[in-house]
Amino acid sequence: KNEGAYDFLYLPRTGQTNLSYAFINFVSEAHAMAFKAQWHKKRMAHFTARKPLNISFADVQGIKANILQLKKKRVRRIEMRQCQPMIIMNGHQLDLAEALAVMER
Repeated sequence: KNEGAYDFLYLPRTGQTNLSYAFINFVSEAHAMAFKAQWHKKRMAHFTARKPLNISFADVQGIKANILQLKKKRVRRIEMRQCQPMIIMNGHQLDLAEALAVMER
């Protein structure tokens, strides 16, 4: 459940398989710290992976910087609908192309 805590979520995938990591941009440091406190070193009961979650802070921070990072990498699989990041701007979910267009205005 998002409840406004984050505005960017990207789970890189190859085909039908995720790469076992994700990028989440939280709207505040407090939201990020609460997420880490709740999930760091926890195991996901519904999945086969036995390793606990390792929550760390990324070098790239902020929704715009994360979007530009994806654009810069030109990741082809992002063009597939199921591989799109979840981007929320002004309360609306946008795909990558829409978010880039908003940023260029």
